[in-house]
Amino acid sequence: MVEMLEILDWNVGMSAFAAILLVAGAVLLGAIPQFIGEPRLPVEWIFPMIGVLVGGWIGSEALGALSTWGPEYQGLYVLPAIIGGVVLGAAVDVIVRYVTGGSFVHEPRPI
Repeated sequence: MVEMLEILDWNVGMSAFAAILLVAGAVLLGAIPQFIGEPRLPVEWIFPMIGVLVGGWIGSEALGALSTWGPEYQGLYVLPAIIGGVVLGAAVDVIVRYVTGGSFVHEPRPI
C-alpha cells in the first residue's frame, strides 16, 4: 500500500511522488502560455502554473465522485487533474494577460 502525503496533519490524498508529478505537470503546462502571443511580464508563467497546480489538485481530489474516474496513479486521478489544471490555468492566464495588457497574438512588425 502506498503511504499518502500529509502536510500539517492534512491528508493531501495522494502519495509524495504523485504530488511531485502534479507539480512537474503544473510547471510544464504553466510555461506553455509564455510562448504564445506576447506576454508583458518575463515571469508571467508563474501565475498559470499556480492555477494549473490548484486546478489539478481540485480536479483530482476535491470534487468527490467527479474526481474518481479515469486512470489513477498513487492517489492522483490523471484525467480529472489534467482537465482541472488546463481549465483553471487557462482562466488564470486570460486574466493575467488582460490585466497586464499582453496579447495572445504577435503584433506585425515592419521590415
